[in-house]
Amino acid sequence: MSAITYEEVLSLFRETGQRFKETEQRFKETDRQLKEQSKEADRRFKETD
Repeated sequence: MSAITYEEVLSLFRETGQRFKETEQRFKETDRQLKEQSKEADRRFKETD
């Protein structure tokens, strides 16, 4: 079993951090879309009243 270097550990942390940021952005975009769709659904529902 070979040892992992300090630089490799740092690289893995950076990569993981970047992936977390990307995931967070996707969640924010999904949240924004859901809110937008909810507002549209509310608007359409009110039109039928």
